[in-house]
Amino acid sequence: MALLSTHFGILRGTVLATLSLAFLPSSVLAAGLVKQNIDTTDAMRTLANYDRGFYTPQVLHIKPSGSKPIEKPYSKLLHLRAEISEFSSRAWLGIDTTGGKKDTTWGKSQDLTEDALNVLQQTFDNIRANKGFVIVRICYDPWYNGRSNVTPEHKWVLKHVEQLAPVLSKNTDVIVALEMGMHGAYGEMHSDTSITYDRVAEATNLMLRNTPPELKILTRTGNYSAKVLGFDNWGVDFHIDGEKFAEIAKAKGDTMYRVGMFNDGYLGTQYDYGTWGADCKTSICREEGVAWLEKYGINTPYGGEALSTANGYQVINTPEFLAYEGFRTHTSYLNIQWNNNLIDSWKKSHFNGKDFEYDGTKIDSLTGFKYINDHLGYRFVLRESWITDKVGADGVFKAKLRIQNVGFGNLTRKMKVSLYVNGYRQEGMLDTLAVITYDVPLSDSVDFMKVYSRKIEIKGADTVMTFDGNNEIEFEVNVPIFKEWRGWPLDIFLRVCSETNSSDCIHFANDSLRAGAIYGGIRIGSFVVDDREQAIDPRFSRTGDAEKQNTPFVQRIRNNIVIHNGDKRYRLNGAGIQ
Repeated sequence: MALLSTHFGILRGTVLATLSLAFLPSSVLAAGLVKQNIDTTDAMRTLANYDRGFYTPQVLHIKPSGSKPIEKPYSKLLHLRAEISEFSSRAWLGIDTTGGKKDTTWGKSQDLTEDALNVLQQTFDNIRANKGFVIVRICYDPWYNGRSNVTPEHKWVLKHVEQLAPVLSKNTDVIVALEMGMHGAYGEMHSDTSITYDRVAEATNLMLRNTPPELKILTRTGNYSAKVLGFDNWGVDFHIDGEKFAEIAKAKGDTMYRVGMFNDGYLGTQYDYGTWGADCKTSICREEGVAWLEKYGINTPYGGEALSTANGYQVINTPEFLAYEGFRTHTSYLNIQWNNNLIDSWKKSHFNGKDFEYDGTKIDSLTGFKYINDHLGYRFVLRESWITDKVGADGVFKAKLRIQNVGFGNLTRKMKVSLYVNGYRQEGMLDTLAVITYDVPLSDSVDFMKVYSRKIEIKGADTVMTFDGNNEIEFEVNVPIFKEWRGWPLDIFLRVCSETNSSDCIHFANDSLRAGAIYGGIRIGSFVVDDREQAIDPRFSRTGDAEKQNTPFVQRIRNNIVIHNGDKRYRLNGAGIQ
């Protein structure tokens, strides 16, 4: 079959009404629209959304001159451990271990050189060329070997922050988060006698002022983040429902949602190896910290390194515990290499939980690692699609979608949302095929960062599910009309892509072949053009008992949360199953 090229390229549609996110009854949203017969189940694949997930660490040693950038990142999600030890007089680079045959060598406190900054920039460029993302940490620990007392004088830390800020600001499209290292062994703000809360707060706030709001900045513990935000007596004041917290939150504004923390003691003990305090009068304890992350880290990356349990401490490093707390902390990334013993145990363990399609009571092969790997960060599933199946001469197209975010977290960066239309038809008596494709951008107010995951609240000793991750989305746009396509079905896709890279699009969890992942989006249905009509022809809406039968409901049994989705599912051949 020959192919007749009638490709219409990218056409700009006119937005008639702003897309809105509203938690409304489906019967209201679906009025006058046709429910599409599409696959609405989670295919349980590990998705290629690399701004979340398990990362691989890689060290970059930056010298005043002659250093080389990272040419080949180890993975699509890289933990870039850039160290500038040669710019600190307190960092020893080599030590005499041969009985006096060579000298101990030290760094030198000085301004970052142009060559050093260029090496960092070229590394970001190479990560971008690899279509990857990066979590950045910068410190003075030579080769990240855990050396103590390597941080230079505070004035040099501040100078280096100011010099690093422009490079970080230029690369927010690939930077998932900045783990504000700069201090201590591994950049983890410990093992250095020069570290104080005031100094960490001053350096972090300087970085906040010199970088755009798109750059999320994380400190090592809740105490450090509290100090950055302006809390002094955090054991007393750091409670999200308290008056002092409300006062500081109002003063800080959006910065409250930009500052988070990374956790390299994650789940190792009930205190995460000192990340959370044991004395809640003088430190931030786990519940206060988790409640803070739950509310103010809603679009801020959170993660780190999960650890094996120390002797004598409570065991919480299980996939089942993470399947609860991960939703509250919006956990979005973890180290694939550490702790390797724990990671291996997750790969060998069976997931005993029940979470939508990830039902360990029914799937014997479902491992704890598989569950965690697939749920780090966001995971969008199209659960229901109602659209106009006939577009008249006015070009008006309406859609009402139900999209469920089943991941632990939410999208942490702004994305561009558009509709992609694609169709094929036979051309005349010739054995040729005409093709039409065009893209219709939705309004700038469309924000997939607000397609939130479930919400779990603690009320005393009770655990309450207040939101199950179902988001109702409604929009109306003008689509281009071509008379020669009258009566031919046109498939329509929802695309959520990078604002700077149109090939960087979010993969939905629905079956990739039926969902149209080849087009970088999710298929929401099809429509036909009938330019003899001037308006949308209302066709069908469901009401009454049918609506009630399809309504998801939540059942809580002690601390176990079971969510039932009553919506009918479809096999790949379109046959309905309950």
